[in-house]
Amino acid sequence: MPPSLNSRHYLLGTALVLTALTTGCRGKDPAATASGPPPVAVTIQAIGSGTLQESSEFVGTLEAKERVNLRPQIAGRVERILARQGDVVTAGMPILQLRPERNQASVQAAVSGVDAQRATLANSTAGVKAAEAEVARRSADIQRLQAELRSRNADVKLAQVNYSRAQTLVAEGASARQSLDERTQQINAATAARDAATQSLEVARKDLAAAQAQLAGTRATVQQSQSQLQRTQAELAVQVEDLNYNRVVAPIVGIVGDIPTRVGDYVNVGDTLTSIIQNDELDLRISVPIARQAQLRSGLTVELLDPNSGKRLRAGRLTFIAPQVNTQEQSILTKARFPNRDQQLRDGQFVRARLIWNQRPGILVPTVAVSRVGAQDFVYVAETESKDGKSRQVARQKPVKLGTTQGQQYQVISGIKSGDQLITSGIQSLTDGAAIQLAQMGEKQASRQTP
Repeated sequence: MPPSLNSRHYLLGTALVLTALTTGCRGKDPAATASGPPPVAVTIQAIGSGTLQESSEFVGTLEAKERVNLRPQIAGRVERILARQGDVVTAGMPILQLRPERNQASVQAAVSGVDAQRATLANSTAGVKAAEAEVARRSADIQRLQAELRSRNADVKLAQVNYSRAQTLVAEGASARQSLDERTQQINAATAARDAATQSLEVARKDLAAAQAQLAGTRATVQQSQSQLQRTQAELAVQVEDLNYNRVVAPIVGIVGDIPTRVGDYVNVGDTLTSIIQNDELDLRISVPIARQAQLRSGLTVELLDPNSGKRLRAGRLTFIAPQVNTQEQSILTKARFPNRDQQLRDGQFVRARLIWNQRPGILVPTVAVSRVGAQDFVYVAETESKDGKSRQVARQKPVKLGTTQGQQYQVISGIKSGDQLITSGIQSLTDGAAIQLAQMGEKQASRQTP
């Protein structure tokens, strides 16, 4: 619908009033029009290329690389406390001493048992040697008697041959009957000697069998003595081990924790006496949402942040990614390792951490250099313009598209470029095209990229 006549008259009247006011003002202050407002004092820094980070912040828990709770392996009364809480100890250093009387007596009894079994074994071993010597002697006797028996058999055969010859000669009348009687006596004597040798050999064989049985028995006794000695030695080792358990030692290098136990206290097996914590390196446990699992990889940089300022305190690397998901939280456990030689971090401490997913070159500007009008972010850059043959610096308002904050800086996606002269102070007094003068030249942005 076209505007009405009354509306036209109203607009015309308003325009005339504004024209009159403008003319009146110009007539009253010609000097101001000629010189303009004074330049605004600002600081400027050259925009350089920085490092843009895609990161996420988490709250994690620090855990010691090694942590051991000391518990006694025998029950007893605390006799001495050999270390103080907060002491730095090495592996094997004694921490507490339990009263050892009963176990010391058990060890002495076990030592006596071992000595007795060693004596028994020595006697058995000597018996084996004697039995072996007896078997050897009996074997030699058998060999001698076997040789003697062979000789006696030969004598019998010779006597039989001589008897047959004498018998023939007597039958032919060539020899007297007396020679045959002599040959008969020789056969009888040789046969008797052979029978005696055979009997001696049988006796020797029985003696050898008895000696061999004695040897087997002594060898079995040696085996029994050896087994018994091993058992008593094992019992002694157990008793010595129990005696060693009277002294509770540090299994690792670390710092002694709180010692609530006092001298005279009675402790049972499994009671916690104190803890040893290795704090030189700490692992930070971070639960990462499962939505980020595709970006997880070992070696990602993790930064510990100051809880107040958010500044980086120290950096570490992701060293562990759990192969399974926490079904309740739908997260993945990760661990990053940090050096802690200054002992400023503690086992079990909650800390802020930034996990850096990606880094790329880009532009960062201080948060104080950004202003917002409506939904649009702006920065001011210094430019030189010439007017009436004179050069001057003016502020130019540049709309920018910002990314995430990075410490005390914004990531700039678009709107300005490297080399632009960014105005970092006095922006509250600036308008587009306002004259400026340099208060102090800021450092180049490239030297200020670390948040």
